[in-house]
Amino acid sequence: MAVEVFSGNTADPATVAAQVAKLKSRFAIEQIAWVGDRGMITSARIRNVLQPNGMAWISSLRAPQIAQLAQEHGPFQPSLFDERNLLELTSEQFPGERLVVCRNPLLAEERARKRGELLAATEAELATVAAAVTRARNPLRGAAQIALRAGRAIDHYHMTKHLVLTITDSSLSWVRKTEKIAEEAALDGLYVIRTSLAADKLEANAAVAAYKILSQGERAFRSIKTVDLKVCPILHYSAQRVRAH
Repeated sequence: MAVEVFSGNTADPATVAAQVAKLKSRFAIEQIAWVGDRGMITSARIRNVLQPNGMAWISSLRAPQIAQLAQEHGPFQPSLFDERNLLELTSEQFPGERLVVCRNPLLAEERARKRGELLAATEAELATVAAAVTRARNPLRGAAQIALRAGRAIDHYHMTKHLVLTITDSSLSWVRKTEKIAEEAALDGLYVIRTSLAADKLEANAAVAAYKILSQGERAFRSIKTVDLKVCPILHYSAQRVRAH
C-alpha cells in the first residue's frame, strides 16, 4: 500500500491535482466523477485541474454564488419545492453544469431562529451602550469612544451586515437593514449542488445523494477526534516523523 504525506501547511484544494494525476497514471481510470465540498472542489480547481483532465465533478455553491443565482432566476419561493424537494436549472455563470437547488425546511427554520436570536442579543448589547450614553452620572461621551463600545457589541455576534448605527458625540441609535435581512431569509434552508454530469448519466436525486455521502467522512473525523477515540493532535516538524506517525 502506498502512502502519500502532504506538508502540514498544504491547503486542501492544493492536493486535488496530485490525486487526479495519480488516478490517471496509476489506475488508468478514464471516466471518474469527483465528489468534494465547496472548499475542496473550487471553481479554480475545476477550471485548472478537472476540466483539462476530462474529469467530472459534484460539488456545491457558496452562499454568495447562491445569492447571485437567486438574482438571476428570481427568488426561490418555498412553493417551488412543494411537489419535489429540489429544483434543477442552469446558469450562464456555470456553463456546462447542472445546478440542483434543494430546500431543507428544518434548516430554514433553524437559520431563521438563529438570526433572530443573534439580532436580539446584539441589540441588547447596543442598548447597554446606549444606556451608558444617556445616563445622568458620568455618561459615555465622544463619537470615537461610543463607536468603540458599539463596535465591540455589534461585532460580538457578527451582525454588522444587518444593522446600521448612527453615532454622534452624545447619542447612539440603530436600525435593522430590513431589505438585507429579507434577502438573506429568502435563502434560508437552500443549498445548491453543482455537477458536470449529464442527466442521462446521473439524475438530480442521485447527484444530491452523492454529495450528501461526504457527511459520512465528516462524521468519521468527528468520531476520531471527540466522542470515540479522542485522538489529540500530535505535532511533528519533519517529513520523516509525519510519515512515521
